[in-house]
Amino acid sequence: MSVPVADVPAEGALVLPQHRVAVVREGGEYFAIDLVCTHLACTVKATEQGFACPCHGSRFGGGGQVLTGPAPRALRRLRLDRRGGVLWVSRA
Repeated sequence: MSVPVADVPAEGALVLPQHRVAVVREGGEYFAIDLVCTHLACTVKATEQGFACPCHGSRFGGGGQVLTGPAPRALRRLRLDRRGGVLWVSRA
């Protein structure tokens, strides 16, 4: 899937729930996060502090790191390539 660079807010995230992906921009860095909770595979939701799982209460920071469980691992980073003004996200 592809996302125009201009659609990703500065110091924020473009959440694509239909793909269960968030594309995050921190400073000049872009990265993609899989929104599948590492506890029981619920879809996490974006919050002002990062991401939260509505099923069992796990909380994740803006970079996907676990802040509170029961999630045992950080949210998975997805492959992201930038080609010109477009970001390409891949689950491979």
